[in-house]
Amino acid sequence: MEPKHSPNTEPTHDLKDIRELCLPWKKHMRNPNATPEELQQSLVEQFNQTKGDKEGFDCPTCLNKGYIAYLDKQGQKHLRSCDCMQRRQSIRHLERSGMMQLASRYTLQNWQTGEDWQKELLNLGRQWLEQGQDQWFFLSGTPGTGKTHFCVALCNILLGQNRAVRYCLWRDLAVQAKACVNDHAAYQNLIEPLKRVQVLYLDDLFKTGKGQEPTVGDVNLAFELLNVRYNDPSLVTLLSSEWNIQDIIQMDEAIGSRIYERARQFYVDLSGKQNYRLLSFEKRK
Repeated sequence: MEPKHSPNTEPTHDLKDIRELCLPWKKHMRNPNATPEELQQSLVEQFNQTKGDKEGFDCPTCLNKGYIAYLDKQGQKHLRSCDCMQRRQSIRHLERSGMMQLASRYTLQNWQTGEDWQKELLNLGRQWLEQGQDQWFFLSGTPGTGKTHFCVALCNILLGQNRAVRYCLWRDLAVQAKACVNDHAAYQNLIEPLKRVQVLYLDDLFKTGKGQEPTVGDVNLAFELLNVRYNDPSLVTLLSSEWNIQDIIQMDEAIGSRIYERARQFYVDLSGKQNYRLLSFEKRK
């Protein structure tokens, strides 16, 4: 009997892969003394011990097949997606967005702690990770203080937990959204996944050109995204911005108050801290 997919799991992404993965089941040598239940269980175990060829990282659960076999209560074989498939999909998105290149450099292990505020931020980040991320994490203030470094490091840890993670550089997202605002289908394809993804990091929120203010379109886009996530406490949201919470409240009280309510003690303003990108330049003066 061919393996079946559980109706409550995600559909197969590559049917050819599944057919190839099922070959060991067809080749299994029947034990004439085995009961039907023992035979089915043996087939499931044989499948789960077969190594796959999916790339990106090694999954000890599915052995890089992407799927796990199991028996239902009636003894029928099924395949379900391994949790690693969510992580693999996130990695593909993050590679396209450029975050994977950042993640290789930006970790909590290489976060500098020479200043007291850096040590305090590191402790706060660890506390946020331990508490289950039911509150947002928001860093604001001076460029070059490590806002992106720190938030990317947190996202990378969540990615390692097989969480679905998306990274968006605000200016890129705003440009793309404005370009397709009159194309409903394209706009929804861009925005809807960001509203519902398990973990979203919006980097450089409301970043504009020098001397420019965020537009009405920027504010509307931010509210559309953040309001959905504000109303769903299961969604994890990280934000970084040169605009502090007071600036955002003045810009749009509805957005600012939502960010503050969801972040609270996990909001840190780094205004006035050292811009480490300019440190070597200042030493040359």
